[in-house]
Amino acid sequence: MPTFSSSAPFNPNPISKILAVFLTGLTVVHSINIRFELAIVCLIGILFYLNGYKKTFFKWIILCGILYSLPNFMIFSTLNPILKMFLSIPIVFRMFLLPFMAASFLVKTSDVGTIISSMDKIKISKNLSIPIAVMFRFFPSFKEEKKNIKMAMRVRGINFKNPIRYLEYVSVPLLIISSNIADDISKAAETKAIENPIAKTRYTRVKVQLIDFVYVLVIAGLIVGGLIW
Repeated sequence: MPTFSSSAPFNPNPISKILAVFLTGLTVVHSINIRFELAIVCLIGILFYLNGYKKTFFKWIILCGILYSLPNFMIFSTLNPILKMFLSIPIVFRMFLLPFMAASFLVKTSDVGTIISSMDKIKISKNLSIPIAVMFRFFPSFKEEKKNIKMAMRVRGINFKNPIRYLEYVSVPLLIISSNIADDISKAAETKAIENPIAKTRYTRVKVQLIDFVYVLVIAGLIVGGLIW
C-alpha cells in the first residue's frame, strides 16, 4: 500500500478534499455536461497517480470508461421494461461516480491525525470533528476484520453454494465485531482525554498549499461550467 504525507505537494488538505466531496455531490442533484464530468474524473485520477495510488488510478479509469460508454436513459426507454430496469442500474451508479471518486481520494490519502488537525485549525465544532474521526478509525478496522472472517470461512470450507447460510456466517460475526470495534474506539478516545476542553497539541501539523486552491477551484469551476453549458 502506498505511503502518503500530509505535506506532499500533490496531497490537498483534508478540508479541501471534504469540500470537493460536497461540490461533486451537487452533480447528483443536477447533472452537468459529460465533458466537464470527464475533466473532473481526470483531475482526481491524476492526483491518485501523483500520490502513488497507480492501481487505484487505473481501476477508476477502467470503471469510468465502462460507465461513460453506456447509452443514456432516452435510449433505454425504447427497450423491454425488465431489460431497461437492469441496464438502468449502472446509469444510476454513474450519477454517484464523481462524489464516490472524490470520497475515495479523501479516504485513501488522509489519516485521522491530519483530519482532526485541519478541523481544529478552522475551529470546527467537536460535535462534528469527533464523529468524522471515529468514522475514519472504524471502517479500516471493519474492513480488516471482514477479510479475516472470509479467510476463516475459506479455511473451514464454507463457500457460496448455500447463499443463505453463507450470509448468516458473514453477517453475525460482522455485527458482533462492529460492536466490539465501536467499544474499543470509544475507550481509546476516553483514554486520550477527548472530552478535556483544554486545547490540545497536535503531533500532525497541516498547512494550506497551492494544490488546495487548485483542487477546489478547478472542481468548482468545472461544475459551474458544466451547469452553464
